[in-house]
Amino acid sequence: MSRGQALVPACAAAAALSLLLPWALAFDPQVWIIWGHGAAHGALDTEDGPTWKPLTVLATTLLAPFGAAAEPLWLLVARTGGLLALAGAYALAARLGGRLAGAVAALAMLLSPWWLLNTALGNSEGLLAASILWAVVAHLAGRPRVVLALAACAGLLRPEVWPFIGLYALWLRRPEGLLAIAVIGAGWLLPDMLGEDGLFAASEIARKGASPGSAQLEAVPGLAVLWDFAVQLTVPVLLAAAVALVRPGRTILALGVAAVAYVAIVALSAQGGFAGNPRYLVPAAALGCVLAGVGIARAGRFAAPAAAVLAVVLVITQAAHVRRDVDGLGWRADMRRNLDALVARAGGVEALERCGPVHSGYYWRALVAGRLGVRMAGIDDPPRGPGVLLRSPPLADAPLQPGRVPPGYERLASEPGWELWATCPLV
Repeated sequence: MSRGQALVPACAAAAALSLLLPWALAFDPQVWIIWGHGAAHGALDTEDGPTWKPLTVLATTLLAPFGAAAEPLWLLVARTGGLLALAGAYALAARLGGRLAGAVAALAMLLSPWWLLNTALGNSEGLLAASILWAVVAHLAGRPRVVLALAACAGLLRPEVWPFIGLYALWLRRPEGLLAIAVIGAGWLLPDMLGEDGLFAASEIARKGASPGSAQLEAVPGLAVLWDFAVQLTVPVLLAAAVALVRPGRTILALGVAAVAYVAIVALSAQGGFAGNPRYLVPAAALGCVLAGVGIARAGRFAAPAAAVLAVVLVITQAAHVRRDVDGLGWRADMRRNLDALVARAGGVEALERCGPVHSGYYWRALVAGRLGVRMAGIDDPPRGPGVLLRSPPLADAPLQPGRVPPGYERLASEPGWELWATCPLV
């Protein structure tokens, strides 16, 4: 088996080993699990969820027959994608600037603000970055079909990459390009066409509201996107990437132009009312890491010292961020386990269902719906009658939500971070 053939199994094995540690899912992946279960049983309900991502829902639909194991299995897929993104950054930068460039690119991505948390929590950014970077590697190796397959995967994860896929298909002038575009179009539009919310439901959901930290919430969203890009890439890596763009070759120039154009698309979208979440900038940040590796390698006999300095600066500047991410991962994993323990103490899911509708706070509504197998839409509405209320903090050490408990509810059980209130005895 060649090194390339062994790469995916090796990354999958490392991802599997990571599941021996406490784990948790972010909001979006938790919803994708719910949607996959619904799709597998012919009862897909996307109300009150995030924007539709065809590739993730296809994967979770295939995982639905595994029941509760679908959650760690999706994490296995997502974390494998994150590790393949690191490998892709190394492979592309090494092809363009040598092994030192590859090592710098991989390190820059590893210590970036987006990689650890998003990969560990099962978000799709690792898969997205891996698809894009390996598509570029495949293009340089003269394998257009592989490029289109990976481009289709990326296009089924983020709409901002569509213009680049369209331009590549136009340049390639092959039937496979039209097939890739058709697959992307069907994946995004067909579910909405068949649903109750209409053809442009995904676009409308994306405009409804932004999560904390999104550019949409700033006074000038477009400018906020530019700042977010510098943060996601980090200033030292951005400066190293700029060095690569001084008198670049054709490939380096193309990567630089693509990264800038992508950031501009996200900025214009945010200015037009879309969220502009920092996670959306990952494709450009991934290319920036590659360019940074090439920029360091261009220092000639000073390349190794420059790489060492960059590594030290990144470790120092990102240490606190990494520590917060690790602590956050541990807290989320505790919240997941403690919810399971609380439900078990209360007599199990069946006991809660007998008492009436289950309600929870806004932040953990996907986790509660997923673990209890209840409908997510309306779960965070104020209780109006008999039922169960699960209270929890949106952040560590924050007050429990919802803050007010309706009359008639009694506190029956608690676990660290959780309280269970109900209008009837459960056990």
